[in-house]
Amino acid sequence: MSSNKFYVRRLSRCICALSLLSFTLLSSVAPVSAQAQTAPTKVVNSIEDLIPEMTKAGTVDAVLAMMRPPVSKTTLTKSDYLLLDSPTIAVAGIMSIRMVSEIPGTEFFMLFNQSPADKEPMFITAVSTPGIGKAEAKIKAKFSKNADLLLVVKAGGRWYSVANDIKIATK
Repeated sequence: MSSNKFYVRRLSRCICALSLLSFTLLSSVAPVSAQAQTAPTKVVNSIEDLIPEMTKAGTVDAVLAMMRPPVSKTTLTKSDYLLLDSPTIAVAGIMSIRMVSEIPGTEFFMLFNQSPADKEPMFITAVSTPGIGKAEAKIKAKFSKNADLLLVVKAGGRWYSVANDIKIATK
């Protein structure tokens, strides 16, 4: 029994020595310099980070060129697994638009008005999605003239699109 006490005491001394050594090593690590901590870095983490630049772009292709990898309207794949639900004929004003993707791995939606009227934006919205299963988003947008909508979706590393027209009725 006395030999077990000896090993227990020796083991506890080793543990104490190891904890002191680790404390010494951790406290001797030099802190990061203040300059390195405050250095500004612009990292694009999501589609929302690009929205300010997208609103300034003049064309759909200019926005698509900002994406990684860059893409253009001509290289988009038309898909039957996308739904752009908007009224086909409506009165000028605010209308609801529903975007649905049944393509697995959908990362985000981007909605464009390819024929914007004066003072109406070409880029309407960008919505991130979880990237699994069916993705859906609803927005409200204001239109005063006919609109040629284009929904662009990135899913599984590929680019897909669907188009829809809204005719604005005149009184």
